[in-house]
Amino acid sequence: MIAFGYLALMLAMFEPWAELRESTRKKLAWTFLLGAWLLPIGVFLIHYVGLAYSPLQAIGWASIFADFGGVLVILASLGYLFGVARHLRQPERTAPVDGLLGDRCAAGRVLFAGGLALVLFGFLDGAYYAGVDLYRHEVLDYSLLSEMTITSAAKNVAAVDTAVGEYGELAGEKAVDIAAHAHAIEFGLLAMLLGFFQPYVRLRESWKRNWAWLLLLGSLVLPVFVLLELKLGLLAGGIADVGGGLVILALLAMWIGIVRYTGEIDAGYVSMGARG
Repeated sequence: MIAFGYLALMLAMFEPWAELRESTRKKLAWTFLLGAWLLPIGVFLIHYVGLAYSPLQAIGWASIFADFGGVLVILASLGYLFGVARHLRQPERTAPVDGLLGDRCAAGRVLFAGGLALVLFGFLDGAYYAGVDLYRHEVLDYSLLSEMTITSAAKNVAAVDTAVGEYGELAGEKAVDIAAHAHAIEFGLLAMLLGFFQPYVRLRESWKRNWAWLLLLGSLVLPVFVLLELKLGLLAGGIADVGGGLVILALLAMWIGIVRYTGEIDAGYVSMGARG
């Protein structure tokens, strides 16, 4: 679902380059959103629905609707690509003018700079993990699995329990290291994408800056304290959850601002076209 959200934001940025009718664009947008919601909900319901009343022996209704959602997403994406290809094939095409991409308000600049810093932090943390911890984890993984196999064959219950516990700790350490830099990169990309959409956030400029800073704060707090979970335990986990809550709160505020958007930019396009 998060990946579909990223893709929807990117497709919205490519709207000016899609050589399609306005009605066709709207239909493609709604088709994409329908599929983007249908697929993850269908996947979630697979376990609960099962094969009940399914016309197929191996695939249930939840899987069918999930696959149908994926097909809708693919068709909508192909429709946008077709529109972009039509634009690029025009012999005398002009570069589209889009206020969405041209606006650089303070909140947008904050999100661009902060998002880039988060991506850089994520890459550096990932590089550190790859250079320092990755091979150590692989060696421990192999040795602990070997120890569990040998001690299990020898029916040494105490040694097996110890090895299983150590293997669980290793799995937790790997999960924390991977999740931390992955979250930092994802939040950074999200912040940069949201920077493009600040003209559509119908809020005061001061509030837009506040929500941008809150988003970046939560985006930094979450991965940092995820890294510290093995040292600080539940305290770090709780603080990481607070960081995630800040991100959700900022996203909700920006979404409300977009809902309140009254169409000033589109009205500006119309007036410019009328004067031309």
